[in-house]
Amino acid sequence: MDKLQLLAKSNPPTWLKFLVISLIGLGIFFRFTHLGKKVYWYDETATSLAISGHSLAEVKQEFFSNLDNNEGVIPVITLDKYQRINPDRTVADTVRYLITSDPQHPPLYYVMVRLWAQVFGDLPAGVRSLSAVISLLVFPSVYWLCLELFESSLVGWLGMAVMAVSPLQVFFAQDAREYGLWMVTILVSSAALLRAMRRESYLSWAVYALALALGLYTHLLTVMVAIAHGIYVVIRQKFRFHKTLRNYLLSSIAACLMFLPWLTVLITKADTATNLLSWITFKTDSPFDLIGIWLSRISRIFFDFNLASDDAWVNNLPAESPLSYSIPTIIASLFLIIYIFSFFIQSLSTNASLFIALLGGFPGLTLLFYDLIFGGIRSIHFRYQLPLYLSIQIAVVYILAFHLFLAKNWQKNFWQVIVVALLISGLVSDVRFFQSETWWPQIGAKNLLAMSQLINQSNNNVLLVSSKNDYNLGVILTLSHSLEPKVRLLTIQNDQLPIMAQDYKSIFFVDDLENSLAHQLQQDKTNSLKLIYPLEGFWQLDKNQKT
Repeated sequence: MDKLQLLAKSNPPTWLKFLVISLIGLGIFFRFTHLGKKVYWYDETATSLAISGHSLAEVKQEFFSNLDNNEGVIPVITLDKYQRINPDRTVADTVRYLITSDPQHPPLYYVMVRLWAQVFGDLPAGVRSLSAVISLLVFPSVYWLCLELFESSLVGWLGMAVMAVSPLQVFFAQDAREYGLWMVTILVSSAALLRAMRRESYLSWAVYALALALGLYTHLLTVMVAIAHGIYVVIRQKFRFHKTLRNYLLSSIAACLMFLPWLTVLITKADTATNLLSWITFKTDSPFDLIGIWLSRISRIFFDFNLASDDAWVNNLPAESPLSYSIPTIIASLFLIIYIFSFFIQSLSTNASLFIALLGGFPGLTLLFYDLIFGGIRSIHFRYQLPLYLSIQIAVVYILAFHLFLAKNWQKNFWQVIVVALLISGLVSDVRFFQSETWWPQIGAKNLLAMSQLINQSNNNVLLVSSKNDYNLGVILTLSHSLEPKVRLLTIQNDQLPIMAQDYKSIFFVDDLENSLAHQLQQDKTNSLKLIYPLEGFWQLDKNQKT
């Protein structure tokens, strides 16, 4: 019996089961505690807007209603209704919002969270709790995939341990977006494909078709996962049209037919979706910066100490995180990728190696090469690389299991130290996440938190001024979750100097830095204008202070 067969037939020892159950318990603790503590960031407010049942046009009408009258100030809490469920609106209104205003996000998660919030509440903790519950499905999903890939329950148990403490998993368990659900669909559809190929039953292929359709209704990049699946099937069948390939094609067609209603939406609303995704065309300073950031972020699936920037427009490696942190993580990621590649060539069956390489490598490298050739930051957008990250985690799990239970004594001791270090670094990352109010994938969260604190600490009469801008609308909606009721909001035309009412002691201004209004305010001798956060265009106006 060779080592692979020995590992497949090895039962997980009692100590491993006890350790895994303990780690899962800790993982559950980190997933469900402080759900409402962290900043409810820009993207999460889009989730609340979607489930509120209101349309984007209604929000803009409220937000821009006083443009014709600078004295038409509204309380910022007026916007709360666009972040809470309207009992007169239904799930159909949530879907209608996505169709008209956010078509690049398929509706499955948003329908689920709308129904969930009706029962468990629409405050941040209530909305995020669905993601926490969904994250628990990662445990049986990764166990199933490990069984199908390696025929080893031992690897499956170790996989659950790594997932329990992974900072990647813990973050998305507390993020009110669809990415936790997407990871589950990636794992389940992959396991369902392998099972269908093994059993060749109509039921098993139907399960795969359904899992793939659910993935498509969760995130559009499931298309890349489906293509990776297809390449795997074709190679396994040696490019010949056999029964398995026929069944795969029929299942994929069935999944596409199920997704056809939303595909029609995407086609008809292509301009809206394209405009909303225009930010991904931002470029880094050089290809080396892009590759460096891409590599550095791989390490954060195992240990993440929140040292990275939360700036969406990171354009070079020093801006991404301190070089004293980035360079070691780049080296660690490079070593990890090389080691996985060499180990799988030598020690793992061709089928399992090929599947893992395609599942992670095809989406991950396709995005990277596209950015290198045409420009953009798709490949370093943390959430877009989840298939790659999951594949790396599964590969590492198998390597650890192989060395822990099949290596010689001195090698086994070395790998035990590696496992302990990996789990401890994950737990340390989770503790930091537990203690933190913001985390780096929450784009702009640190500045938004500081902005809300500064506004709340000001005098009783506080005015927040914003120009007519869709991005500013999102900023104001985000701030509204943490601003006190005393704050008032004034929306103005981009080139219109507002009337500074004498009864407002503190005035803050959110606007584009290139806007002519900012120049007018700087020229106004009755006001002192101070730029506080350039990225958000956040200014503070001190009246009658300029000399």
